[in-house]
Amino acid sequence: MTKEPSRRASFKSIVGAMTLGAALIGLAVPAAAQDSYEPGKLSIIVPFNPGGSADRMARAISSYLPEELGVPVTVVNRAGGSGALGHTWFQQQPDDGSVALVSPVNPYLISNILRDQGALDWEDFSFINGQWQDYYVFLVNKDQPFQTGEELVQFIIDNPGEASSAIINGDGGHLATLIMLERLGLSSDAVTFVSYDGGAPMRTALAGNQVTFSVISGLGSSVIADDVRALAVIKEEPDDIWAAPNINEVLAEFDVEIPILAADLRTLTVQTSFKENHPETYQQLVDAYKRMLERDDFKQFIAEGQIGGEWMGPEATTESLNESYKIFSQYVDKLE
Repeated sequence: MTKEPSRRASFKSIVGAMTLGAALIGLAVPAAAQDSYEPGKLSIIVPFNPGGSADRMARAISSYLPEELGVPVTVVNRAGGSGALGHTWFQQQPDDGSVALVSPVNPYLISNILRDQGALDWEDFSFINGQWQDYYVFLVNKDQPFQTGEELVQFIIDNPGEASSAIINGDGGHLATLIMLERLGLSSDAVTFVSYDGGAPMRTALAGNQVTFSVISGLGSSVIADDVRALAVIKEEPDDIWAAPNINEVLAEFDVEIPILAADLRTLTVQTSFKENHPETYQQLVDAYKRMLERDDFKQFIAEGQIGGEWMGPEATTESLNESYKIFSQYVDKLE
């Protein structure tokens, strides 16, 4: 795998630059333009701590959307409960278009709803765009002795409870690990799960060799590639970033396989009531956001920050997330 130099340092500088840039650009919106978007401002709620992939995506948006929307755009972090606190707080805000949500709807919002975490209803969320689709990868720190996924799995079988895994409680990586343990004939405590509230602290734990492994978003974790080793990927096709086999190729040695769960789809979301009650303002936000995604300077910025920038649109995004909701509901009982 080809790696760029000093990725860890660049990750810190990128997050810092995005935080400062969002503040400066948001403040720099001309006063005359403040009336162009009726709510007069936009707050993007991220239901996790600063530094994670959803936060990085939100700060990239907040750095460029003001020029297209004509109002200041700020990021508000509301971490807690594996996203449940922020998702609930978002739905409690005015539904006038002054707030939006950037979150990995798949799996965190889906998990929150299916596990009754917070007063949340799937129909209350309207998805503008899935900007950044990810997949899961089994990562260990390079100082861990495991060179292959088979070695890690065999260690878990032979030493129940000794291997630790960084998780966000209820996410797809957590669920994939639990399904793997069940199909290996092991109990859920065969791995010691260490819960974190966001991808950034999970990656910090991996990079610092504080846990044995993690099943974590692959694209979002490219920033720690110099510190970790990939043992398997949960995706059908070969991967260009992580040189590792499909997880079911690894598990074939143990005569089991697991479902290929889709990983984080980081999505720009609004309240359904806003979309229904203020259709013109809603469309204004959609159009401004789409224009932003098409800008060359934005594309360059997210490429340097290793952030996704796809336009799926409301219909395709909703269809994808509804399918993930159905699949996740089949296995969510494993998280209880």
